[in-house]
Amino acid sequence: MNQKNGRDLERIKTMIKFKKMAAIFLAVSFTISGCGSNAEKEKDGKQEEATVEDTTKENAGSEEKQNSGEETIVVYSPQGDELRGTWIKDKAKAELGLDIQFLCAGGGELSDRLVAEKNNPQADVVMGLAQTAMYKLKTEDILDVYEPAWVKGLPEVYRDKDGYFNSFWQTPIVIAYNPEFLSSDKAPKGWEDLNKPEYNGLYGIGATSSQTTRTYLVGMLWQYYDAETGDISQEGWDFLSQVYENAGTLPSSDADIWKSFKDGELPILLWWYGGVVSNCEKNQIPVEYVKPESGTPVVAEAIGLVKGGKSQDGGKKFIDWFGSAEVMAAYAKEFGQAPASPEAIALCPEEVKENATMFTAQNIDWEVAAQNLDKWLEKIELEIMP
Repeated sequence: MNQKNGRDLERIKTMIKFKKMAAIFLAVSFTISGCGSNAEKEKDGKQEEATVEDTTKENAGSEEKQNSGEETIVVYSPQGDELRGTWIKDKAKAELGLDIQFLCAGGGELSDRLVAEKNNPQADVVMGLAQTAMYKLKTEDILDVYEPAWVKGLPEVYRDKDGYFNSFWQTPIVIAYNPEFLSSDKAPKGWEDLNKPEYNGLYGIGATSSQTTRTYLVGMLWQYYDAETGDISQEGWDFLSQVYENAGTLPSSDADIWKSFKDGELPILLWWYGGVVSNCEKNQIPVEYVKPESGTPVVAEAIGLVKGGKSQDGGKKFIDWFGSAEVMAAYAKEFGQAPASPEAIALCPEEVKENATMFTAQNIDWEVAAQNLDKWLEKIELEIMP
């Protein structure tokens, strides 16, 4: 690289970092309140912005809650949307007497926001972020150590060894395809096939701010991770470049994404498993799944206590309750999500039990991946994305 190109690249990097920080601090300047109404915000791989209610309305509501003695906690979560968030809020109020105020956004945005708010925390609990994001928050000293009773039977893979967070759901990130347009013998056999010419324009890649996108990007790159150098080999970067070059354009709206999958415009979809199941049922779309020999990256959404939060006791009470086997089983029955806890799985319907063992998890060291994620994403955004 010549000197001029090097200076240009550094200027681009500086501009990108400045824009990201400006967006974060602009968001932080708003008053925290409720959640947007898109029912599949983060999981559908869209770039989302946190939404807030009118400050006057919030203050009035807060005064009413204080007068009634109702305890309020603020939860940052991609899962606080209209469907899941409403279910959690109603159940928490009925069973705990807690008023849950969700702030909904994509996992990447929430992670960045929590770091920006480090010296003045606005959240009490962070819930539903993937392993990479939670390890980043741990490294940034955003979380407090807290281990609820339900972690005792939790497999080690779903626990932070130092007790800063624990996972409650397991969500495979899958390659789904529409069999009306792609037969099983013509479908890809794994992630490593996506750079082949026959799949040109048949799938799209989501925004890098999405947990789902970040997870499958890490999964594809991890096969090329060199433990000796601590980085991805050039072969891996070349492969990912080809995958991006092969990709079609993913529509910006949920409705258009599922329409393109149903109509065969994008008959291959890189998505979270539960979202595929629910949307294909809703839109009457036939679907099959690729089961790679190398495994499927699995998001294990976690929950943690925010350090310095204004309602630590309420946050602990919510974490104790939400991750319990009974609540996880009830959630699984409602939404089909597979819990991480074997005790919770045992209480689930048979269909959920089958889903929990349908895919083989790819062997990824998520703590190492988290340490490298920002660097990898920057390279993807600057040098690989078209």
